Amino acid sequence: MKTKYITLLLLSLFIGITSCQQSKEQQTDNRRFNSLEEQVAYQRAFEAVVWAMPATAIYRLREGFLQVPGVDDNVVVAYSKPALSKHKAITANTATPYITAYTDLRDGPVVLDVPAVSEKASLYGQVVDAWQSTIAGVGPSGQDKGNGGKYIFLPPGYEDEIPEGYCPVQSTTYRIALVFRSIRGKNATDEDAYAYTQKLKMYYYSEGEKPTKFVDGIPYPLESLPRYDYRALEDIHAIFSVEPVMERDKVMMGMLASIGIEPGKPFNPSDRMKEIFNRAAKDAYDYMHSLVDKHHKDGLYWEDKNWSFVMRTDEVGGFDFITNTQIEIDKRAAAWSFFTLYPQKLGEQPATVYLAPTADTEGRPLEAGKLYKVNIPKDIPAKQFWSVTVYDDATWAFIDNPMGRSGLGLFNTPEMKMNDDGSVDVYFGPEAPQGLASNWIPTSGKKPYVWLRLYGPDEAFWNKSYVMPDVELVEKM
Repeated sequence: MKTKYITLLLLSLFIGITSCQQSKEQQTDNRRFNSLEEQVAYQRAFEAVVWAMPATAIYRLREGFLQVPGVDDNVVVAYSKPALSKHKAITANTATPYITAYTDLRDGPVVLDVPAVSEKASLYGQVVDAWQSTIAGVGPSGQDKGNGGKYIFLPPGYEDEIPEGYCPVQSTTYRIALVFRSIRGKNATDEDAYAYTQKLKMYYYSEGEKPTKFVDGIPYPLESLPRYDYRALEDIHAIFSVEPVMERDKVMMGMLASIGIEPGKPFNPSDRMKEIFNRAAKDAYDYMHSLVDKHHKDGLYWEDKNWSFVMRTDEVGGFDFITNTQIEIDKRAAAWSFFTLYPQKLGEQPATVYLAPTADTEGRPLEAGKLYKVNIPKDIPAKQFWSVTVYDDATWAFIDNPMGRSGLGLFNTPEMKMNDDGSVDVYFGPEAPQGLASNWIPTSGKKPYVWLRLYGPDEAFWNKSYVMPDVELVEKM
């Protein structure tokens, strides 16, 4: 009887201690905010980071390039070869050299003179506003249809006469960005593609045609990723201290004013508010990452494979996610947090396709510290070329590694070990498989996020008679 009593007493004490610990944890959680005002500030900062995702991403890209020596508005950064692992940007490609430039239309209309397609190279890409919404395309799929010509970008509210001989493009924001790829011709080289970019011209219309300054971005590291701490709010403030407020965004601007973000006024949060904003931005990042996971899992291309079709549009085939009744903020954040510069509209059979594996052959998510391979069949349906790029799942940017290598593709096959059937295996993981370093993309212990790019996918892809093999976990080599 005595033993039973002691047992019951000890059990009661244990339950009491556990309840007390839970109560303290509950109280600690409740004390995350010292007041209702702090809780509101957290919530509004969280929503602001999700809401502004397309704008802060392109703003960070702009700011990153403006840190490159010699770069300013209307200076063209033309990469002499494909980007390296030190160039940090959201899901950049490693197969074609980039061209980018930025300008500010507060100083008046800007002219962009685009060369016509040649045997050596062609341009593919977009010009976007401060919301990353495409206002013009260039090259064969753009307004010039590959014939080249002079675009003139007009600032918001521009009412002066538009000069003849130009393709006018009205912008809804002052700061705009262009990001193009120089696609080399069938028998051309990266050097040919780079030389082709030097034919671009960019200048303020009021200054007349003048020599365009070019900077090669290859020698310089690039840091252009969105910031997920209180500085995300600083970026939002910087954007809307310049850009016009659209009718659709006035409710959010009212909420931003309540946490100190107003056009024409300084943004100086207290140390306590910075703590709250740090938490809000981090939670917004985690939330958007979960949205991206769902975005991919809902977009599987083949019924029995784990490849997701990356570019998933809004209900009208674009990427603004604006309907007659709402802005689909979560869908917009999911689409833009891992992607840079969508086309204005996605046709039924776009010229470039991006596929991302959601799992390996056994249905398991890809993991850090493991070696994987993807087999690229000889008959992969890409009329121009294919490439595999590996990113850090945490940032959607290249993974630093001593080789500077973040991808492999068709243009690398002369140096890669091919299979007897004409296919090639691309490996990615922390260490190279023995004797196959030429086929390997380093992951440096990071969780990999992978894209397969198909440039010029043909009918076998669209009718799904071609099926891409899943990524395979390599147990031992």
